[in-house]
Amino acid sequence: MSASAQIPVVFADAVFHYAVEQSAIAISITDANAKILYVNPAFCAITGYAAEEVVGQRQSLLSYKSTPKAVYQELWGALKAGGSWTGRLLNRRRDGTPYVAELTVTPLKTPDAEEEDGLRLNYLGMHWDATEEHRLSQQLTNHKQLIESVISVAPVAVALLDVEGHVVLDNPAYKRIVAEMKVDEPAHAVMDALRQSLGEAFDHAYAHRRALLNHELRFDRVGGEPRWYSCSLSWFEERHTSPDAFYGGGCSDYLLLVMHDISASKRQQEALRLAAMRAMLSEGELNQSLREALSGAIFQLQGPVNLIAAAANLQRRRIGSGGSDPLARALSDAQRAGEHAIETLQAAMPPEPEAPSGPVNLNEVLRDVLMLETDALLSAGVTVDWHPAHVLPSIQGDPTALRTLFRQLVTNSVEAMNVRGWSERAISLGTSVQDGQVEVEVVDTGPGIPEELRLKVFEPFFSTKQVRAAGRGVGLSLAQEIVSRHRGVLEIDPHHTGGCRLRVSFPPSRSLSASEMEAHG
Repeated sequence: MSASAQIPVVFADAVFHYAVEQSAIAISITDANAKILYVNPAFCAITGYAAEEVVGQRQSLLSYKSTPKAVYQELWGALKAGGSWTGRLLNRRRDGTPYVAELTVTPLKTPDAEEEDGLRLNYLGMHWDATEEHRLSQQLTNHKQLIESVISVAPVAVALLDVEGHVVLDNPAYKRIVAEMKVDEPAHAVMDALRQSLGEAFDHAYAHRRALLNHELRFDRVGGEPRWYSCSLSWFEERHTSPDAFYGGGCSDYLLLVMHDISASKRQQEALRLAAMRAMLSEGELNQSLREALSGAIFQLQGPVNLIAAAANLQRRRIGSGGSDPLARALSDAQRAGEHAIETLQAAMPPEPEAPSGPVNLNEVLRDVLMLETDALLSAGVTVDWHPAHVLPSIQGDPTALRTLFRQLVTNSVEAMNVRGWSERAISLGTSVQDGQVEVEVVDTGPGIPEELRLKVFEPFFSTKQVRAAGRGVGLSLAQEIVSRHRGVLEIDPHHTGGCRLRVSFPPSRSLSASEMEAHG
């Protein structure tokens, strides 16, 4: 016997009556034609109607004019088929104000001897005021659409990653970066670049879910200009929606990546930097040329002055201490004039610059030189094959002097090939680690340097060009001086044919281990 069967009928009816009367849900019962037979107090509280005002009226009394007819057609279609209907529609209170009703209508069949089939059809309607919930839901939807619209049209790339690194949400700007960078996932490239740039600081921030803001990264593109992005990473938590997380304790971490393309401003900064660098290098080269010219003039002048001094001493010994000779006086005057001229030239010599010394990456130096010489290379029709080592140890030195060094080498190669009728014009630049030394190779397809001139070309003012040709003949001598200052070696490969191959090697800023040498090699 069921539990309900053990309850007296009178008591059960009373309990059900009070349950319906005290329910917070609006309950109404209608006949088969939707005429209201009963409403509970909650119905009256929500609609504003008294029970006596609605009993005997049709349920359409609550209908609001803006509710589409299709809603009612769907409702009655479900009821006619013998099923129930649940949904939301717009009802009207007694004062005419609308409200959103969450409604469930269920057909009831009760015994009735007067009906043909012995059953009377009624409808049980239960609804509650869902206006506030609808408002909050719609407000949330509006906020979501607003955020999605802002993210979609934002000039920055946005990507949302889960803890496994999968992109779960992105915007059109991010998709454009995918196409431009030609990588499967730019977010992974950003993470790798930040990890390489920041080292342990990145791992610490990632492990402790701390934000990393406005870190500038450069990405080189095959066949295109490099791109610069200001990248920010920030974390947030999403709480789980499963029932077991109702009282908290369940959430997932997500990483928000924002990439702002700053390539235009970086190109402007780079143009200004290159202009300043070009001016600095030109001034340094001019001063170095002037120093070499004055040194050469002093050297050339010192010989005759020494001869005049020797002749004056010889003449004075001939005439003795008490004698006077016009020739001796003339020689002494010439000696003093020559020594004064030498002192004047020495005073006019520009001082050696105080070169700052620090770790220098030769890949960056060579990249700067190529950018500085782009116009000259293009105008001479020279193609460049640039293959830097992926990882190159730094050397200790002056970056400005090193730029001057490699600019001189590249300029010499261009000038050697930039002659009428010379068809093959190419320069190859490469960096590597050889025998524990950081090495740079500059190879051109020019006429090369004859064996008998391979030492002479490093002398000041020596040039293989014609007398009337442009150039001061100080390029390789200046390069040799800079290499020596950095404890390096500059040599011409005697076995290379079909052009000239120059090798420049420097000691790294720190000694390399055997494993590092093997990795770099």
